[in-house]
Amino acid sequence: MTSKDIQEYRTYIKSLFNYMVKNGYTLRPAPKFVLNDEYQGGGLFVPTAHYNPDTKVVTIYTNGRSIVKKDPLRSCAHELIHHKQNLEGRLNKDAYNGDEITQDDKLTELEREAYSDGNLAFRSWTEIEKRKPK
Repeated sequence: MTSKDIQEYRTYIKSLFNYMVKNGYTLRPAPKFVLNDEYQGGGLFVPTAHYNPDTKVVTIYTNGRSIVKKDPLRSCAHELIHHKQNLEGRLNKDAYNGDEITQDDKLTELEREAYSDGNLAFRSWTEIEKRKPK
Protein backbone atom coordinates (compact mmCIF):
# COMPACT_ATOMS: atom_id res chain seq x y z
CA MET A 1 0.00 0.00 0.00
CA THR A 2 1.41 3.38 -0.96
CA SER A 3 1.65 6.33 1.40
CA LYS A 4 -1.02 8.01 -0.75
CA ASP A 5 -3.34 5.01 -0.17
CA ILE A 6 -2.69 5.12 3.57
CA GLN A 7 -3.47 8.83 3.73
CA GLU A 8 -6.64 8.34 1.68
CA TYR A 9 -7.82 5.55 3.98
CA ARG A 10 -7.05 7.64 7.07
CA THR A 11 -9.06 10.54 5.63
CA TYR A 12 -12.04 8.29 4.92
CA ILE A 13 -11.80 6.53 8.29
CA LYS A 14 -11.87 9.91 10.05
CA SER A 15 -14.84 11.01 7.94
CA LEU A 16 -16.74 7.76 8.62
CA PHE A 17 -15.97 7.96 12.35
CA ASN A 18 -17.14 11.58 12.55
CA TYR A 19 -20.29 10.78 10.59
CA MET A 20 -21.17 7.96 12.97
CA VAL A 21 -20.53 10.13 16.05
CA LYS A 22 -22.64 12.92 14.56
CA ASN A 23 -25.45 10.43 14.01
CA GLY A 24 -25.64 9.23 17.59
CA TYR A 25 -23.13 6.39 17.81
CA THR A 26 -21.25 6.41 21.10
CA LEU A 27 -17.66 6.04 19.88
CA ARG A 28 -15.66 8.38 22.10
CA PRO A 29 -13.01 7.97 23.24
CA ALA A 30 -12.00 7.00 19.73
CA PRO A 31 -10.24 3.71 19.13
CA LYS A 32 -6.79 3.55 17.59
CA PHE A 33 -6.89 2.53 13.92
CA VAL A 34 -4.26 0.27 12.37
CA LEU A 35 -4.07 -0.44 8.64
CA ASN A 36 -2.39 -3.80 8.16
CA ASP A 37 -1.17 -4.51 4.64
CA GLU A 38 0.66 -7.73 5.48
CA TYR A 39 -0.50 -10.93 3.82
CA GLN A 40 -2.68 -12.85 6.28
CA GLY A 41 -3.04 -16.14 4.39
CA GLY A 42 -6.15 -18.22 4.70
CA GLY A 43 -7.68 -17.58 1.28
CA LEU A 44 -11.44 -17.18 1.63
CA PHE A 45 -11.16 -17.23 5.42
CA VAL A 46 -8.61 -14.45 5.76
CA PRO A 47 -9.56 -11.90 8.42
CA THR A 48 -10.87 -8.60 7.09
CA ALA A 49 -10.77 -6.56 10.30
CA HIS A 50 -10.57 -7.01 14.04
CA TYR A 51 -11.45 -5.06 17.18
CA ASN A 52 -9.55 -5.64 20.41
CA PRO A 53 -11.73 -4.49 23.32
CA ASP A 54 -8.82 -4.55 25.78
CA THR A 55 -6.63 -2.14 23.80
CA LYS A 56 -9.44 -0.39 21.88
CA VAL A 57 -7.66 -0.97 18.57
CA VAL A 58 -9.42 -1.45 15.23
CA THR A 59 -7.19 -3.31 12.78
CA ILE A 60 -8.21 -3.22 9.14
CA TYR A 61 -6.53 -5.77 6.87
CA THR A 62 -6.06 -4.33 3.40
CA ASN A 63 -3.78 -6.80 1.60
CA GLY A 64 -5.58 -8.73 -1.10
CA ARG A 65 -8.84 -6.89 -0.51
CA SER A 66 -11.12 -5.63 -3.21
CA ILE A 67 -9.65 -2.98 -5.46
CA VAL A 68 -12.77 -1.06 -4.53
CA LYS A 69 -11.37 0.81 -1.56
CA LYS A 70 -14.68 1.00 0.21
CA ASP A 71 -14.59 -2.71 1.09
CA PRO A 72 -12.11 -2.25 3.99
CA LEU A 73 -14.07 0.82 5.11
CA ARG A 74 -17.22 -1.28 5.41
CA SER A 75 -15.26 -3.57 7.72
CA CYS A 76 -14.20 -0.48 9.68
CA ALA A 77 -17.84 0.50 10.24
CA HIS A 78 -18.55 -3.01 11.53
CA GLU A 79 -15.63 -2.84 13.96
CA LEU A 80 -16.73 0.62 15.13
CA ILE A 81 -20.01 -0.95 16.26
CA HIS A 82 -17.96 -3.41 18.31
CA HIS A 83 -16.11 -0.42 19.79
CA LYS A 84 -19.50 1.09 20.69
CA GLN A 85 -20.55 -2.20 22.30
CA ASN A 86 -17.33 -2.23 24.28
CA LEU A 87 -17.78 1.34 25.53
CA GLU A 88 -21.29 0.35 26.64
CA GLY A 89 -19.82 -2.57 28.63
CA ARG A 90 -21.28 -5.25 26.38
CA LEU A 91 -18.00 -6.87 25.33
CA ASN A 92 -16.70 -7.78 28.75
CA LYS A 93 -15.54 -11.34 29.31
CA ASP A 94 -18.95 -12.39 30.70
CA ALA A 95 -20.88 -11.01 27.70
CA TYR A 96 -20.40 -14.08 25.53
CA ASN A 97 -18.76 -17.50 25.56
CA GLY A 98 -16.18 -18.10 22.86
CA ASP A 99 -15.47 -16.84 19.38
CA GLU A 100 -17.97 -18.78 17.30
CA ILE A 101 -21.52 -17.62 16.64
CA THR A 102 -22.54 -21.21 15.99
CA GLN A 103 -21.82 -21.88 19.67
CA ASP A 104 -23.04 -18.68 21.35
CA ASP A 105 -26.36 -16.88 20.95
CA LYS A 106 -25.07 -13.79 22.79
CA LEU A 107 -22.17 -13.45 20.38
CA THR A 108 -24.60 -13.94 17.49
CA GLU A 109 -26.62 -10.95 18.68
CA LEU A 110 -23.50 -8.77 19.05
CA GLU A 111 -22.42 -9.71 15.52
CA ARG A 112 -25.93 -9.18 14.10
CA GLU A 113 -25.91 -5.66 15.52
CA ALA A 114 -22.42 -4.96 14.14
CA TYR A 115 -23.37 -6.21 10.66
CA SER A 116 -26.71 -4.42 10.56
CA ASP A 117 -25.84 -1.11 12.19
CA GLY A 118 -22.35 -0.98 10.70
CA ASN A 119 -23.58 -1.59 7.16
CA LEU A 120 -26.44 0.89 7.49
CA ALA A 121 -24.14 3.58 8.85
CA PHE A 122 -21.62 2.84 6.12
CA ARG A 123 -24.24 2.99 3.38
CA SER A 124 -25.62 6.30 4.68
CA TRP A 125 -22.11 7.73 4.90
CA THR A 126 -21.30 6.66 1.32
CA GLU A 127 -24.49 8.26 0.01
CA ILE A 128 -23.52 11.56 1.64
CA GLU A 129 -19.91 11.29 0.46
CA LYS A 130 -21.04 10.74 -3.15
CA ARG A 131 -23.02 13.99 -3.06
CA LYS A 132 -20.02 16.06 -1.97
CA PRO A 133 -18.42 18.13 -4.71
CA LYS A 134 -15.03 16.81 -5.80
